[in-house]
Amino acid sequence: MHLMQYRPDLMHKGTRVAFLCSLLVIFALVLAACGGGGEEPQPTEAPPAATEAPAATEAPEATEAPAAGEEITETAEMTETEALSPTEEVTATEEMTGTEEMTGTEEMTGTEEVTSTEEVTEAAAPAGETAAGAGDPANGEYIATLTGGCGCHFNRDLGALAGGNKFEGSFGVVYAPNITPDPETGIGNWSAEDVVHVLHMGVLPDGTQLVPAMPYRAFSAMSNQEALDVAAYLFSLEPVANQVEARAVTTEPEPFTPDPEPPAEAPTEPAARGQELVTIARCTMCHTPTNEDGTPNMDLFLAGAPLQDDEISANITPSEEFGIGSWSEEEIAHYLQTGERPDGSLAQGGMAQQIERRFHLLTDTDAAAVAAYLKSVPAIEHDPYAE
Repeated sequence: MHLMQYRPDLMHKGTRVAFLCSLLVIFALVLAACGGGGEEPQPTEAPPAATEAPAATEAPEATEAPAAGEEITETAEMTETEALSPTEEVTATEEMTGTEEMTGTEEMTGTEEVTSTEEVTEAAAPAGETAAGAGDPANGEYIATLTGGCGCHFNRDLGALAGGNKFEGSFGVVYAPNITPDPETGIGNWSAEDVVHVLHMGVLPDGTQLVPAMPYRAFSAMSNQEALDVAAYLFSLEPVANQVEARAVTTEPEPFTPDPEPPAEAPTEPAARGQELVTIARCTMCHTPTNEDGTPNMDLFLAGAPLQDDEISANITPSEEFGIGSWSEEEIAHYLQTGERPDGSLAQGGMAQQIERRFHLLTDTDAAAVAAYLKSVPAIEHDPYAE
């Protein structure tokens, strides 16, 4: 009983100890419930802001999200297009053009990244055409026909402009070249500009100057666009292989520079257009007498001249007595297209052939233009039939 004796002082102390123990137990339970494991939370290590997170389509699953340090490392390894923010992607797209236009997240190969629409177009351009402008083969055929149809180059055996015809003169011996687009023996490897250069200056792509038997002096009056049209026409022909014999000239021909320079486009003023057509059609070959050296006698320009086989070409200046001064422009145009004179008679001989082969194809506008020009040249009182 001695041990069980009641002592108020001890009972007071025991109560305080029990109270403190209870508090400790409660505190431990609270910590366990919070998952702290006795460790204090780290509020300064908050997750990144939403604006810095990767796009939803590129972000990994939330359960696989890397630590902050790993996220920075992965961003540094991304390509330039992948690392763009949405705003930067829009800017990059706006600065691109045509076929270059892609979103920032699209992958491009090296060639796709630098290819432009113009480069694709140029690479796909057919032979004989240029960036400066392709010719019109239909108009080229029309112009070529009016100039004589490139008849010097026509090979009867092959039925094509495959060349081979022989021409002799004071210059020596030359052979009309193959002007079909055959790559080995013709002009298949020429550019349109090469054809224009030959028509206007008589110079081949290798720098060879042609002899004036090739009428480049007359063809220099042809506009650049019409020369491109002729080139397009020649390139549209069927290639025919025919190796032409090399020329044998006595002396190298002199370089030729057109004066005036060929116009960019054909003139539209009637008389000016008519002058161009008369020049490239080489009406002077028949209607203008020549000097002893073979050059045209400009004192008798278009005043008529003797031809082969005792045939005489007419005076086509506006001379009232010896020429066509009494003809109206409409009558001249009608004659060129039909061969019918104002008195109802028909053209004969060489002129009839020229009308049948080429001049009947003149458009109404071009026929009227030739008539306007012929009425504008000086009248020459010369009777070619009197000689």
